Amino acid sequence: MNQIIKITICFSVFIGIQMKAQTQISLETAYEKAFQNNLNLKSGQLRVDYQDKIRNSYAIVDPLNISGEFGQINSVYNDTKFSVNQTFRLPGFYKSHKQVLSEEWKNSMLSLDVQKWQLKREIALVYNELNYQNEKEKLLIRTASIYTNYYQRAELRLKKGESNILEKTTAENYRSQAEIQLENLKKDREVSLYQFNYLLNDKIIYKNEDSDFYQLNIKNQDLNYAGNPIVLKQLEQQKNIELAKLNAEKSKLLPTINLTYFNASMYGNGADDKFYNRSTRFNSGMIGVGIPLFNSAQKSVIEGQKINELIAENNYEIGSRSLKNQYAMLFGEFEKLKSETDYYKTSGLKNAETIMKTANRLYYEGEINYLEWSILINQSLEVQNKLIDSQKMLNEKIIQLNSLTQQ
Repeated sequence: MNQIIKITICFSVFIGIQMKAQTQISLETAYEKAFQNNLNLKSGQLRVDYQDKIRNSYAIVDPLNISGEFGQINSVYNDTKFSVNQTFRLPGFYKSHKQVLSEEWKNSMLSLDVQKWQLKREIALVYNELNYQNEKEKLLIRTASIYTNYYQRAELRLKKGESNILEKTTAENYRSQAEIQLENLKKDREVSLYQFNYLLNDKIIYKNEDSDFYQLNIKNQDLNYAGNPIVLKQLEQQKNIELAKLNAEKSKLLPTINLTYFNASMYGNGADDKFYNRSTRFNSGMIGVGIPLFNSAQKSVIEGQKINELIAENNYEIGSRSLKNQYAMLFGEFEKLKSETDYYKTSGLKNAETIMKTANRLYYEGEINYLEWSILINQSLEVQNKLIDSQKMLNEKIIQLNSLTQQ
């Protein structure tokens, strides 16, 4: 338990020190930094490099077999003999395996594109969270200021005997709640900044710019949405890989070519009645064909690979339908939140300001008591708070919709 406490304290101190020196960064620049430095993207690029390096490994040739013999090979005399044997595959075998490696290389590049697409969306969501926390902080500072003035006024009224302890205690309670919420928000912001800088993975500690939280819009509204092309290309490539693997497995049923070279001595009289000593060498060659006659096991592999091909096609259909479903659900939620935020912007916020101004005037004129005043002020602040919360959720839907339609 003590160790956990120490780790927590160290983490908090580290975050506090790191967050003191922050540099503002725009969202577009944040994308550029992340694409350069993000560790997950670096791993993805290394996978691309790896697949590129092994693309020529399809041309692996079976080992060269060299063997030698000594003994009574041709007669009662001892002779020597050596042979060199090499097995070759037909061109179709190498072509199919080359295609597999090529398709896997293409897939690694498409997977990297998907990683960038996902990273861009994640950064945009965190950036929106930081903008939201900025707006929330402004409201909480204003709230704390209102209740601090209220508390000071209540304290003064109590000293003059114009009110009772209940009014002062109520004012102090409202002020403390606002201060606690503000302190908690600062801690939440530190966590968000840590997440933001983790994604960027740069030596400099960055924070969001003071951008307009309320002006985010859908870039491409598509009523006939067919899916994100980045994701669909990667799913399509999976189908190409499985097809290439199927052809590669079929190519293993192709015959092989065996070439053998022999070199031997033949001590004694030969068939031509001439005498040959051991320094005389005789050459010969042999060509053969390897036919995979017992191929039931390989045929089973081929049938299994056909199933993998069907799985890839099914995964493509699942991915396509899932993207369409996501878009439809997000767009429905977007429309609902858009109506809600439009109300707050056009009517709700104006009404909230009217309520606050009127409540303050009536309270100072003695027309309403502190309980009525606090109810009206809380109602006004709640409308402003709901606008900020609604706008945050709306921005999240816009970010996700823009991500789904990104080319």
